[in-house]
Amino acid sequence: MYYKLLLSLGIWLAARSVSATSIGAIQGAGATAAPGTYTIEAIVTAVYPHLQPAGFYVQNDAASADKSAATSDALFVVQSSPTVAVGDRVRIRGTVREDAAAPSYGQAVLLEPAITVLAAGNALPEFLTIANNRFSVATAERYEGMRVRFAAPLTVTDNFSLKQRGELTVSVEGVTYQPTQFVDPNDQPATGIHSRGSSNLAAINAFEAANEQRSLVLDDGSSKSNPSPTPYLDARFHTVRVGSTLTGASGILGFGYGRWRLQPLAGVDAPTVRVVRPLSPPAFGPLDLKLASFNLLNYFNGDGLGGGFPTSRGAKTAADFQRQRAKILLALQQMNADIVGLTEIENDGTSTASSIQDLVDGLNKLMGAGTYIFVNDGNSAKQFNNTDVIHCAIIYKPAVVQALGPPLVDSTRGVYERPPIAQVFVTQRKERPDTLGFVVNHFKSKLNSPATGPETDQHDGQGGFNAQRKAQARALVKFINTRLIPAGAARVVSAGDYNANYEEDPIDLLRAAGLVPATPPTSASYVFRGLTGSLDHAVVTPNLVGFVDVQKWHINSAEPTVLQYDAAGEATDVTTPFRSSDHDPVLIGVNFAGIRNVAYRPQNRLFAYPGPAAGPQAFGLASVPASAGALTLDFALPQGLRLLSMHGSPALLEQQLNGYTAHLAPGIYVVKLRGKGYQKTHRVMKE
Repeated sequence: MYYKLLLSLGIWLAARSVSATSIGAIQGAGATAAPGTYTIEAIVTAVYPHLQPAGFYVQNDAASADKSAATSDALFVVQSSPTVAVGDRVRIRGTVREDAAAPSYGQAVLLEPAITVLAAGNALPEFLTIANNRFSVATAERYEGMRVRFAAPLTVTDNFSLKQRGELTVSVEGVTYQPTQFVDPNDQPATGIHSRGSSNLAAINAFEAANEQRSLVLDDGSSKSNPSPTPYLDARFHTVRVGSTLTGASGILGFGYGRWRLQPLAGVDAPTVRVVRPLSPPAFGPLDLKLASFNLLNYFNGDGLGGGFPTSRGAKTAADFQRQRAKILLALQQMNADIVGLTEIENDGTSTASSIQDLVDGLNKLMGAGTYIFVNDGNSAKQFNNTDVIHCAIIYKPAVVQALGPPLVDSTRGVYERPPIAQVFVTQRKERPDTLGFVVNHFKSKLNSPATGPETDQHDGQGGFNAQRKAQARALVKFINTRLIPAGAARVVSAGDYNANYEEDPIDLLRAAGLVPATPPTSASYVFRGLTGSLDHAVVTPNLVGFVDVQKWHINSAEPTVLQYDAAGEATDVTTPFRSSDHDPVLIGVNFAGIRNVAYRPQNRLFAYPGPAAGPQAFGLASVPASAGALTLDFALPQGLRLLSMHGSPALLEQQLNGYTAHLAPGIYVVKLRGKGYQKTHRVMKE
């Protein structure tokens, strides 16, 4: 025993006789650590036995660090079954590598460690606080492996890999949007009417690069597949939504599989996700009609008799269909719209066994017999001129509106897979009825396969089949002007899934035709690969501006797929509408006497567009020089239609502008100012 103690002491003394190298000197200020064999002495800051590779992080304390802000003071030590504990001061000799191959995967690692624990229970190095607006992927190497804390909350931007890998993508500065939600590929400033060329492509690429630079992964400290329980779900709602915030954003900033990763710590330093859900549909002021559009994520009811599963899309089993059906019915019941446009519902005709009849039967069972009926748009087998297995459909409340004339299905050949369907409606609530035309569309998807030729992704932010969506937009304008308006609908609402973000070519074509997208770019409805955008829109004729209020009910796109019926299975929560689809429904309030927002408060809802990177900037007139004197202010649509003219001092106009524009729909507008020797044009976004 005495001999073993002497031998151990000899080894320890021999190890101590080799001077330790500062980790900062190994990491260096470059992109990779200096390879070689080193002896280091540091504090164990975190142990991760379930990472691939497994191991632990060590960091120099303040006394032994190299005092350089350009170098990291930490390393990851690879050890298949870690033998150390957090707080151990350790002396380690091993080989350092940093390359793309295993087990480094782009992170500086120390391999084949010879470890001596010098003391336990040491204080850990202080967190390095990172200002959110100073963080970028390009400069994160200086923090590699260190204990870091972000000065402000992080924002969840993607939850797609939460169930499978226990990961969330987070951003240091808010939600990451699709570039074409704010940047037009061929118009600068955005919200123009051109739909050709790529003159503004550099701005698209810059927006995309900025998204990547401010994003990282919140990992769960493990490489296990399908971790149980699923991490980061909040205690109240058992979810984590895109847009949720991460408070106490501290951890170990590691790297792996091409991404910077914030590995969690335990105890008081563990991350906490704050989730806010819209528990009820958006509120409106007094309305004559409430409309909605809703993508149903492939509502297929089998053979209509309880069997026939799986079908070509949608639920694979009868039990899954009942879960899907329950959530969709609940969402529609809570929306309680007078007219609803539906997309992605099975194109199986109008018989008693059809999907549309099944949906109406389910709603009427919940809301009372005869509450809804559907627009009969075809025969017992399928919709006219439809080449897809899904179609667009309309349901409505016969007690509130009456169909005027037959339904209209666009008969243009060779343009649509699923043509628009329209109906002219007459109100029944008032002695003097009003008429309204309602169109439901579902443009071609962005998927690049099997696109060929000009339909392939042009790498301008608009995805595949953009040329076809542009053709569909032109055909939709013609359909509205030559079929729907002559049928008696001077005022038209066109809603649905356009598969185009706010600043993309198909929406520009609608603007060029005089139609108005009645939401701002911040009004999102869909999340794809961690980027938030809006594929779902309500587009109106200009004579409805000021008479409609359009809002989206964010119950689906922000929620993780783990809650969806086909992923959750028997655990599906059929008592809530959340994740009843992958798109958020669009709600449209109509008041034919003008929108009156009873909840309106004289607060600023106008912002400079596009806003600065630091966040929304309220629109104001403080920069107008005193020499301009009294101003004339024209408030107009981007297409040129003037909606409001005002005259007075800059202070008076700024004070009154929000009040005078309170009734206008959210969206993009143009403000023109004229004074003595002064002329200026601004674009503003109303939220």
